[in-house]
Amino acid sequence: MGFQPWPCSGYNLSCHFIFSSVISSMQIRLSRIHYAWVIIGLSILLYLGGGSITQAFGVVIVPLQDQYGWSQGAITVAYSISAIMSAVMSPFIGMSTDRYGGRRMLFLGVGCFFIGTAIAAMATEVWHIWIAYGVFLGITQSCLNVVLLTTATYWFREKLGVGVGLLQCASGIGPAGTSLLIGILLEQYDWRLAFWSLGLGCGSAMTLIVFFFRSRPSDMGLEPFGGSKTGETQQRFTREIQMVRDKVRAASIQSTSAFWKLVLVHYLGCVSHAIVIIYIVPIATLAGVSPVAAAGVLSTLALVSGLTRFLTPVLAESLGARGTMAVMYVLQGLPVLMLFWTNDTWSFYLFAVIFGIGYGGEGSAFPIINRRYYGEGSLGRSFGWQTSGAMLGMATGGWIGSVLFGFFDNYHSTIALSVATSLLGAVTIMSMDRTNRVLILDWEDGLPEEAKSILTPAPADD
Repeated sequence: MGFQPWPCSGYNLSCHFIFSSVISSMQIRLSRIHYAWVIIGLSILLYLGGGSITQAFGVVIVPLQDQYGWSQGAITVAYSISAIMSAVMSPFIGMSTDRYGGRRMLFLGVGCFFIGTAIAAMATEVWHIWIAYGVFLGITQSCLNVVLLTTATYWFREKLGVGVGLLQCASGIGPAGTSLLIGILLEQYDWRLAFWSLGLGCGSAMTLIVFFFRSRPSDMGLEPFGGSKTGETQQRFTREIQMVRDKVRAASIQSTSAFWKLVLVHYLGCVSHAIVIIYIVPIATLAGVSPVAAAGVLSTLALVSGLTRFLTPVLAESLGARGTMAVMYVLQGLPVLMLFWTNDTWSFYLFAVIFGIGYGGEGSAFPIINRRYYGEGSLGRSFGWQTSGAMLGMATGGWIGSVLFGFFDNYHSTIALSVATSLLGAVTIMSMDRTNRVLILDWEDGLPEEAKSILTPAPADD
């Protein structure tokens, strides 16, 4: 006799009951995961997929030299163009994020990623790389840097430090993963096939991810993580009125001295660590360290920075953003003094560990201090301008180091400049307003009556 299904209907009903219970239990567990954490997960995947491609530029220099015979100087112009393009575009991307939503700007970034990698794959002249990396992939980087941080502030009323910390950690380890991926592709295939694979593979994955991305909790009928505050009723405005509110609020934010000081602070911090990131390998090799060991110094400081990229926003949220940022700027600047006397391999690695702590924390708390100064609401313009300052700082640090070396024939003045800019950044931070109050409490005074709300700004702490 062959096997027959159990004839007892009670057994079937029991199986159905058990199966339904399991499904219901899974749904309950999933419903307990706020979509804010899904947004952070999607943002991390976007960073890993394409947000770090310009930061991994160093890995493509030698293959381009070998395959096309272009000079290193001509190739690296693309990186400078990318930094300048990102600096110019970031404020506009920030304003567009406030006006049109982050999801649309991410689609723009993914589109530029497709175009940039396609042009790179078909490149026959060095200026094609300038256009691919400098313009289109520079725009991609700006879109991701501005949109993802801005969106995170919308989705969290509580635990913003943890969310931003995870995001910043991904932005730190992203270049390592992207460098490895590009290196493997270039080792297995020629330049063209490698970049076609990168564009189609990562670009398609990023497109799929953006479809699940939402700019604000209200797009899904949700409250930010942490819920609504006691005694408040969230008002809903029409799109037209919300645009008026965002415009007036952004103008109020931009009128504060803290707005421009934060741009300056980001510029100074990035000048400081750009010098170290770009010139630590030449400095180490000049001191007699082997090229492979010198490259390991750079990898070590990047790895260590991942820890403080996560911890700094958490500490800033609990202990105070202004003080935490100032400490990290000091920890980024003072260790650079070690380079005046460091001359063997182990001491360079010790420097990498110590410097990596401050380097990772230098830029990680900006979303927290923005929330403390400006409360909840649109921050795209603020992040856009601060990102612009950061990218100008990266471009300045990369350029000024070579100029000073050419003039003095050593890196002493370059090292001193790195120390000075970090410490000046710390002083600037401490000259800013304390973070125990929102700076734009009266921003709604400039609104028409129908656009005003009854909500009070988010409380702040120092």
